[in-house]
Amino acid sequence: MPQVRLLRPDDVPAAQVLMADTWSNLLKRQTGMDISYPVRPAAWYVARLRHEPKGCLCVEEDGRIQGTAFCLSCGPVGWIGPMEVSPPMQGRGYGTMLLEALEVYLMSRGCKAVGLETMKDVSKNTDFYTGGGYAPEQDMLYLEKDWLEGHDGGRPADGRADLKEVRRLGSTIHPGFDPSKEFQMFEEMGTGRTLHGEGAAALLVLDPIPGSGKAYLRTVLTEGYHRLSEGVELVQRAEREALWAGARTIFTIVSSGSELLPILLRGGYKPKGVDVRMMKGSFTRKHECHLFSWSG
Repeated sequence: MPQVRLLRPDDVPAAQVLMADTWSNLLKRQTGMDISYPVRPAAWYVARLRHEPKGCLCVEEDGRIQGTAFCLSCGPVGWIGPMEVSPPMQGRGYGTMLLEALEVYLMSRGCKAVGLETMKDVSKNTDFYTGGGYAPEQDMLYLEKDWLEGHDGGRPADGRADLKEVRRLGSTIHPGFDPSKEFQMFEEMGTGRTLHGEGAAALLVLDPIPGSGKAYLRTVLTEGYHRLSEGVELVQRAEREALWAGARTIFTIVSSGSELLPILLRGGYKPKGVDVRMMKGSFTRKHECHLFSWSG
């Protein structure tokens, strides 16, 4: 009988294999090509287990891990992802077991709303979450910007997060919204850099897919429209620091309603794909002068 349990540190190698198999299978179904998806770094799992141990679950059957799922509690809202089930075992209810277990945990942490992001054009995914009570909230655009070779990136300043300030900025978007765990986790993994400005902060992730030559602008937080220019300045700083670190491409995931979206498009970012954010419960926002993604 399948059983949902907490993921343990000694499960990490099996979880990595499961993750790579799941995504490689999806790529083959989408493209017809045998593409080996890069393995998620062990440091990612270690950071999740340290900061949200009860939000790291797996489903086990006959001594083998057949699915994994993760979530983070961020004050009154929690987000779920990634969630991966072994391809031969999909359709057996394992995903539903994991999803429901994560929801119970997030409710115990005081989350009144739960969100997630999934590929908009994969109906299997959207139908699964719709059946679980989630409703589409907004499109999430995957944007990429290529670099000019030889551009001077400049040596970056210290990139540590002021967690108190990150929490304060989150609360200007939604009362009690606290995205600080992500800043901590990526910093501890050695890939995250926090950039601070006046009334704004950004999280830049270097080499999120090992060896890809890319950087990921994960988050930009501001106090509101009067700090939009500071947010734009942090985007530009992130680009320079990514280039200095050896990246030749930077990408981000931004909501269709973000005030930063048209600025990014004018600044050379090009749409490469679209996901959808789905919600169970309400996550109202006081302003849209920010970007952050709940994509795993």
